[in-house]
Amino acid sequence: MKFKKLVTKEEPIKGLTSYVIPTKVKDVVTISGSMLGGILYSDKENPKISSLVSAMLDKGTQKNSKYELSNKLESIGAEISFISSNRHINFTAHCLKPDLELVVELISEQLRSPIFPDDELDLLKKRMIGNLEISKDNTKKQSYINFIRRVYPNNHYNYRSTIEESIQSISLITEKDLKSFHEKTFGLGSLNIAAAGDISNIQFQDSIKKYFDSWNDQNINSLDSAIPANNRTQAIENKNIDDKTSSDVYIGQSVDVTEDSDDYRNLMMGIYILGGNFSARLMQSVRDEEGLTYGIGSTITGCGYGTTGHWYTWGTFSPNLVEKGIRSTLSVIDKWFAKGVTERELAAKKTTLNGSFQVSLDTTSGLIDKILTNAEKGRNISYLDNYTNKINVLNKDEINRAIKTYLDPKKFITSIAGTII
Repeated sequence: MKFKKLVTKEEPIKGLTSYVIPTKVKDVVTISGSMLGGILYSDKENPKISSLVSAMLDKGTQKNSKYELSNKLESIGAEISFISSNRHINFTAHCLKPDLELVVELISEQLRSPIFPDDELDLLKKRMIGNLEISKDNTKKQSYINFIRRVYPNNHYNYRSTIEESIQSISLITEKDLKSFHEKTFGLGSLNIAAAGDISNIQFQDSIKKYFDSWNDQNINSLDSAIPANNRTQAIENKNIDDKTSSDVYIGQSVDVTEDSDDYRNLMMGIYILGGNFSARLMQSVRDEEGLTYGIGSTITGCGYGTTGHWYTWGTFSPNLVEKGIRSTLSVIDKWFAKGVTERELAAKKTTLNGSFQVSLDTTSGLIDKILTNAEKGRNISYLDNYTNKINVLNKDEINRAIKTYLDPKKFITSIAGTII
C-alpha cells in the first residue's frame, strides 16, 4: 500500500486539513478527527475539564436535545463518539455512504454548539467519580500512577494525578467552566478530519465546507516540549491494597529520547525483543518457564511530540510471589542489558512488527487511525510509506548500543501495588 498515492490531502478551510482514503469497503464510511485541546490544555486547577467537555458533547446542542441527536443517529444506523486524549479532542463516526452529509453536519453541530446541561453534567460527574472510587482498588492503575509520579515532576506532560486528585478536580467543575473552556479551545486551527471507505473526495469536501466554514479560530497556547524528567535515582514505591489476589509491579525509568530520533527506533526494538509480545524473553522466561506471573511485558512510551518519555517492564504476581517475580524479572533484564539482542531475535521481531503494521491497515478504522495519528504529529504522508523500511534497516549493534546508552539498571524505579506480604 502506498499512502502517498492513496490519500488525498486538502485544506478546504483555513485551519482544517482533510484526508480522504477510498477503500474497497462498500457503502460504509468511517470518519475520525481531532484538534488540540486535550487534557494538557485544561486549567491547572481543573485538569479534568477537557475530559468532561468531550464527554458532554453528545448531551445536547443549541439545535437538538440529547434525545434528538440520538434518534437521528439511530434512525440511520450511525454512531458518533468523542473522547479527550492527552493533547487532543478526538471524534469518530461510522455511517452508510448516503448519510455522510448528515453525519458531518451532526459532528459539526456537537463540536460547535454544545449546551452542557446542568443535570447531565451532574450525572456525568457522579458516574466518573464512582468509576474512580472503584479504581482505587485497581492494583495495576495504582502501581502505574505511583511509578509515573516518581519518574516525572508535576509540570511534565507525562505526569499523572492521583485518583484522589482526579476526584477532587471533577467535583469542582461547573457548567460555566465547561463553557469557558469550549469557547476558548474549540475552533479552527489544528483540526484534522479523515474519512475512509466508500467515499468520494468531492462529496466529503462539500460537506466539510458546508458545515465547518465560518467557525471561530482556536485560542490556545503552544505547549513546551522541553520539560525534563526527574533525575534518575533508584527507588521503590509500595502501595498496600488489602485483600487482593494479585499485585502489579512496574520497573523502569525515564529515557532521554524522542519518537522521531533514530535511537528511539533502536530502543523500541530492543525493548520489544525483551517484552513486547508472547514470544519475547520476559514472557518465555518468567511466565512460561518459571510460572511466576499471570502476565508480563515491556514497552517504551510518552516520547511523542518532541517530549522525552519512559520505558518500563510490568508484571502481575500473586502476593507471595512478588519478591521472587521481581528477582526473576530483573535477572532477565540484566542479561538482556549485558549481552544485548541476537540476530535471530531481531529478524523475528522485524517480521512481527511489519506484519502487525500491515494487518492494522486491513480495516477502515485501522487505516484512518494511522493517517490521523501521523497528521497530529505533523508528519508527511511519506512517513507511513517508509515505516517498514525504517524497521528493516535496524541492526543488532545499534540496538545494543542504544540499550546501554539510554538505560541504567542501577537507577530503576520499582512500583508495587497490591496486598503487601
